[in-house]
Amino acid sequence: MGKGREKIKGTMRGQLSRLIFAAMVPFLAMTIVLLGLLVLFNYEYTTTLKNADTAAEFNFDFKTTVDLEMYYYVVGSKDDTDIPYEYVSSAEAILHRLETTTEQSDNLWRIGKMLDMCKRLRESIDRIVASEGYDSRMTQLDNDIRTITTLIDRYMHAYIYDEILTLSKLQREINGRITMTIVTTAIITAALIFVILIYSRRVSFKVSEPIRALVEKTLKLGGGDFDVEPVGTGIVEIKALDDGFNDMSGRMNELLDRVKKDQEVLRRAEMGLLQAQINPHFLYNTLDSIIWLAESRRDADVIRLVTNLSTFFRNSLSKGQDIITIADEEKQVCSYLEIQQIRYSDIMEFESDIPEALYPFSIPKLTLQPLVENALYHGIKNKRGRGSIRISGRFDGNDILLVVEDDGVGMTPEVLAKLRAAINDDKVGKGFGLVNVQKRLKLYCGDEYGLTFESTPGGGASATVRIPKQIKQVS
Repeated sequence: MGKGREKIKGTMRGQLSRLIFAAMVPFLAMTIVLLGLLVLFNYEYTTTLKNADTAAEFNFDFKTTVDLEMYYYVVGSKDDTDIPYEYVSSAEAILHRLETTTEQSDNLWRIGKMLDMCKRLRESIDRIVASEGYDSRMTQLDNDIRTITTLIDRYMHAYIYDEILTLSKLQREINGRITMTIVTTAIITAALIFVILIYSRRVSFKVSEPIRALVEKTLKLGGGDFDVEPVGTGIVEIKALDDGFNDMSGRMNELLDRVKKDQEVLRRAEMGLLQAQINPHFLYNTLDSIIWLAESRRDADVIRLVTNLSTFFRNSLSKGQDIITIADEEKQVCSYLEIQQIRYSDIMEFESDIPEALYPFSIPKLTLQPLVENALYHGIKNKRGRGSIRISGRFDGNDILLVVEDDGVGMTPEVLAKLRAAINDDKVGKGFGLVNVQKRLKLYCGDEYGLTFESTPGGGASATVRIPKQIKQVS
């Protein structure tokens, strides 16, 4: 346990934690005290202010209004519906609210007296209403009503005066506490800043030299020099970072070797595909068709066949480019199909329906031709009667799907399973073109992209190419 603690002390995290702890504890304690004082004073101030606001709702014309309304009633200018009971009820409601929030004993006494006076005022109004004769009513108005309203008015003014005095006192106390807190905070902050500056210089010195060495090592790695020396440091994090640099150097060497191998595999795959395009049987059969058409004096067909053959090989080479546009790939595969259609005009027809919106996007060259060749030789030729090959494309989110479909003999589930396994097996020799297409798609685009196949016996087959909208060429 003790050794574990010693190890923590040697880390940047441990040193910074102690620094933060030393800086935060005084601030935290001061903040708690300050917040406590602020909450206490805020409660007292808010309560007193609320009392003053509530008292302000009291009708300051209460005496004048009640006296005048009762005078009109006595002299007979108003009927029973205009007796000012509602003013008394409103005053009682405000006094009850003040009774629940007032803390000063003097003001609580005043509220109690005012509630009693409101009760007496209501009783006096009832007596005036019950009595008869102008003189009797006027005497009660002078002796009871006006005396009670005068007392209520005085008590309410005294109540508000005391609450305002309390607010003023609290304000002075808060100002004094704030001044004291500001001075104390300034002194503690200055002391903490001084301590932090001293400690931070020590930490900076311990960290700066190893980091400078790491910078030099990084520059060496960036320059291609992977023969690096360990950095001497006692800080655990920098030591771990240095070890990570050393491991990264070794992995970069391994990665470079792997990239070289992938490039070699890719070049071999491309060479295999190119050789497949220029296989002797295809070239021999095409030239034989040209001779046969020439002997038959079908000059237009000869021109069309030679033009397609030229276009086919020109697009296959693509000026040494590995990535071409979908438009160029469509031209290449259509040239191939038109050449084959001369030989297989009685059994094959084809259609290309790739939207022009896909044309600007890129695709590894020689992707579609092996698929249509597979559809022709394994699907259409083994079918009785005519067959068709259709090429289509569409967007699928951030991807592009290109589909080669045929209505040939299709595949049994067992044959389809073997094909799906074979295209991902580097050791499989059969179906070389499809294996190389799958390998190139994954190298160029990523493991989530490539070929998928669907088929049913007698129902034809479809091969789908999934590629991203943008392809970064492997260098």
